[in-house]
Amino acid sequence: MLKSTSVCHQGLVRERNEDSVVANETLGLWVVADGVGGNAHGDVASQLVVQTIERRIRQGKSLRESVEDANSALISAARSQQELEGMASTVVVSLFHGHQFELAWVGDSRAYLIDSEGLSQLSTDHNLANELLQQGIISEGESRTHAGQHELTQAMGQMNLEKIPKVLGELHEGDILLLCTDGLSGPLEESTIFQTVCDSPSLDEAGETLLDLVLEAGAPDNVSFSLIQFQEDVRQIRASDFNSKSKNKTASIVPPKLEGTYRHAFDKRAYLRHLKGRSMMLALVLFAIVFLIFFI
Repeated sequence: MLKSTSVCHQGLVRERNEDSVVANETLGLWVVADGVGGNAHGDVASQLVVQTIERRIRQGKSLRESVEDANSALISAARSQQELEGMASTVVVSLFHGHQFELAWVGDSRAYLIDSEGLSQLSTDHNLANELLQQGIISEGESRTHAGQHELTQAMGQMNLEKIPKVLGELHEGDILLLCTDGLSGPLEESTIFQTVCDSPSLDEAGETLLDLVLEAGAPDNVSFSLIQFQEDVRQIRASDFNSKSKNKTASIVPPKLEGTYRHAFDKRAYLRHLKGRSMMLALVLFAIVFLIFFI
């Protein structure tokens, strides 16, 4: 079973929200897009991206095809409407099949895996800073504060978009997949994100606390993210699942509920009522037989 919570907030500085989010648990689809700041109609771009991807997935297209179609939709819209020329967006999208998922992205919106081992980034940023890092020109520490962090090398709406990267993965009990724009990953350290999620008693509270922390940090950009967690049947959770300190933090996101016990108690009461009803019917039948024998 997948549980999720999503946030899409304007922040404290931007004049409008240019982020868009789709969270469709029925399709197993989560999409987070960030309209490129400074370009015309970033809000239109991000909305068109998430809506096109959701529609194509619903029609049975593959994840990569759906993202490619969204890119084509941006290009076509910009060509047909002059005021939309130059619009662009980032995107990160996950498509689940049970507890397994496909992940694709364009731009610097990120995907993180949060598990008992910690927080690890699954995506790679399509920006100048990361490109310089890969070429060995700057160090990993330098890349975090490099001006190239804000210079995208790929974005949705490009004519010459390179092959869209795709990663396959799976979530185990209690694991969480985080999809986010740089409005979250920029102001907050990865260690803060990890600790906040682990210390929260529910996904919803984790989302609220993360947003509060970004707002406290000034929220210079729109902030959007989705937290997706895999949970097995609550009746299968054992005490041993909570032994280690790290696993306890992860598992504490959704405390175990005694739904199975409640269902069993309800069924038992219903069964007793059924037996009582049958006993009353038998008594009435016997009374009728005796009456017929002795009084008619």
